[in-house]
Amino acid sequence: MRSLLPPLLVAVAAVVVVVTAFPAGADAAWTPIANPRSLVVRQVGTFAVIVYSNANPRKLKPLQLVSVVRGETQPGGIGITDYRLVLTVRNTATGSTGQYQCVVRGKPGSRAMTWQLLSFVPYKQPAV
Repeated sequence: MRSLLPPLLVAVAAVVVVVTAFPAGADAAWTPIANPRSLVVRQVGTFAVIVYSNANPRKLKPLQLVSVVRGETQPGGIGITDYRLVLTVRNTATGSTGQYQCVVRGKPGSRAMTWQLLSFVPYKQPAV
């Protein structure tokens, strides 16, 4: 009877290589988005605003995306992309606008349920 140990070790080694190639939370370099007005980037921004607006069903926020001011991307794993965007958002109840920074993780071309809103905070201009 042959031992299953050698094939099992090869399989474990392959998994370790994949896991170490894309460690969770690895800080890859952020790359500026050349065209923040592109359809995909606007869709990511709209997703972020909708998810943030509906995060608490008891306290819905009437927010609407006005524009994507700027953004950056970084690889988040196999086919996954992280988007860090600065958004101009309008409160439809009051008419006021503000800027927010969000981080969204997802796989372009996939279904909405595979996307995640990782953060959504008021944007503060960096000091010069």
